[in-house]
Amino acid sequence: MVQVYREPLCRRYYGSLLGEAALFRAGAYLAAIVLALVVAYATGGFWVRIKPTNVQATVHYTNDALLVFEGLQSGQTLVWSTSQAINAEFSAHYVPAIVEVSEEDINDDGKPDFINFRASIGAGFPIHSVKALLQFHYSLSGNIKLDMYSLGYLAHSSPVQGSVLFADGELVLQAKNQIRDRQYNAIYNVPMLNSTTPSVQVAVQPTIEFELQSILKAYLDRNYTTLYTNQYPVWMGGSRNGFELDMRIRIPPNQIVHYRPQVIEMLKGGWIQWLATFIVLWYLLQWAEWFVFVFRLVETRVVLDTQPKRQRF
Repeated sequence: MVQVYREPLCRRYYGSLLGEAALFRAGAYLAAIVLALVVAYATGGFWVRIKPTNVQATVHYTNDALLVFEGLQSGQTLVWSTSQAINAEFSAHYVPAIVEVSEEDINDDGKPDFINFRASIGAGFPIHSVKALLQFHYSLSGNIKLDMYSLGYLAHSSPVQGSVLFADGELVLQAKNQIRDRQYNAIYNVPMLNSTTPSVQVAVQPTIEFELQSILKAYLDRNYTTLYTNQYPVWMGGSRNGFELDMRIRIPPNQIVHYRPQVIEMLKGGWIQWLATFIVLWYLLQWAEWFVFVFRLVETRVVLDTQPKRQRF
C-alpha cells in the first residue's frame, strides 16, 4: 500500500471575540510586530540613508584659467588669466601665454577620459613657484543628476629654478552632504572665473594672493567641489628665460560617489529587515500559543475534527 492522499486533522480552540483568549492572541501578534520593528532598528542597518554608486562624470574645460608664476624675490610675480578683469587689475604683472588644450576619449563613450592643458610663457626672472587654477563644467547623469562649474587647483614650488612643471592627477568629486537620489541639482552651475569684475573687493590695491584666496575660499565653502589630486608632480630645472606648465587631468571612470536614496527605497530596505526579524519571532510565537492553549491557561472551547459534526435543521 502507498499513501496517495493526506488530510490533516486539527484540534480547534474557540473563544469569545472579547475574551481573554482572543485578546491574548491579538496582543501576541501585535507584540511580535512591534518587537520585530524595535529589534530590526536597534541592531542597525534598518534605514540605509547613504548608498555608494560608481559613476563617470562628463567633464569639459571651460577655457577659463588663472596662472601665477613667482620667483624668489619679492615682487617677482607673473599673472595670466582668461578673465579680462583680472588681467586689467594686475596689468603690471601680466604676461602673455601660449595655451594648448585637448580632450581625449579613449573608449568612445562620449565622455572625455583625459584633459591635457599646456601653457608656455616667457619670463625675465627664474621661476620657482607655480599656481594654476582651471575651471571645468562637471555633470553627472542617471540616478545622480548634477550640473556645476568646478575648479582644479595646482600649486608647486622648488628651490631650484625650473623650466617645466608636469603634473598628472585625477579630478575627484567631493561632497560635504550627500547628493540626493533622482533630484536634479544645479545650484552651483554658475561660472567663477569669467566674471567681469575681480573677486577681491578691498579698499586697498589687491594682490594676486588675495585674489586666489578669495576665489578658493568661496569655492571651498560650497557643498560640492572637485579636487585635483596631483600626487606625482615633476619639476624640471633649467636656466632658459621661459617656463612651461603641462597638466594632465584624468577623469575617474569608476568613482565611488555616496548618495542619499529616496524614502521609498529606504522603506523597501527597512521592510526586508523587519520581515526577517518577524519570521523568527513568529516561529517563537507559535510555541508560546501552543503552551498557552494546550495547557488551558486561558478559557477556550475545544473542537476535534475527528468528532462528528451535529447537523442543524
